[in-house]
Amino acid sequence: MNTLLPDTRALYRFALHEAVSNRTWIVLGLGQPVMWLVLFGPLVRSVTGPGVSSGNQFMLFVPGLLMMVALFGSTFMGLTLLADLRTGVLERLAATPVSRVGLLSGWLLRDVTLLTAQALLLLAVAMAMGLRAHLGGTAMTLVLVALVGVLGASTSYGLALVLRDENTLASTVNILTMPLTLVSGLLLPVTLAPGWLQAMAKVNPLYYAVEAARSLMAGQFHDTAIPVGFAVVGGLAVLTVSWAASLFRKGVVR
Repeated sequence: MNTLLPDTRALYRFALHEAVSNRTWIVLGLGQPVMWLVLFGPLVRSVTGPGVSSGNQFMLFVPGLLMMVALFGSTFMGLTLLADLRTGVLERLAATPVSRVGLLSGWLLRDVTLLTAQALLLLAVAMAMGLRAHLGGTAMTLVLVALVGVLGASTSYGLALVLRDENTLASTVNILTMPLTLVSGLLLPVTLAPGWLQAMAKVNPLYYAVEAARSLMAGQFHDTAIPVGFAVVGGLAVLTVSWAASLFRKGVVR
């Protein structure tokens, strides 16, 4: 425990430096969310239906897009772990007295930092395109983005240590994220969907994150969707981090 914080700090700095040195990530990681916003955002302005009033379509779209950034930006992080296994980076780290939980914590902090940078850029472009969101609610939405990121990244790291294969991990992540995306109201409200699809959304944790983000950015702090969203995502994040940490303690190299 005495070495956990120093190890986390050192590994966070190393992982962050490695990430920002990757020009491909800078272009794709920061550019892809903006592309979604610029190319898909104008299409939702004319959407009407239950729960969608004139003029608020963009406010519904941007919070969902933030959650999509958090989901897709985190669930493929396990591929970086497998790459480090292949190149021997983890083997060298395992030969040192570095804390295994500190290694996981450093990576998760790196992931949250990258996701926050993506979210801030997305918000800046959205505001330039006319988004008017509650400032305090938007700040709390970034906390929700971080929680979704921790949930996705810790799940990805755990799966990577179990599966030990890039192709299998990528396929598994795609199978998991596709229904989460489609049945969550990320891009359009679930109120537009038929009843059976709305019922499916109620068992999707990402649905609660999206609903909470929309209420927060609209400044509707009395909405029960906010505490429910934080409870669902936060609770699952604690469980997945605990699971991933137990796998790291057993040994990241075998």
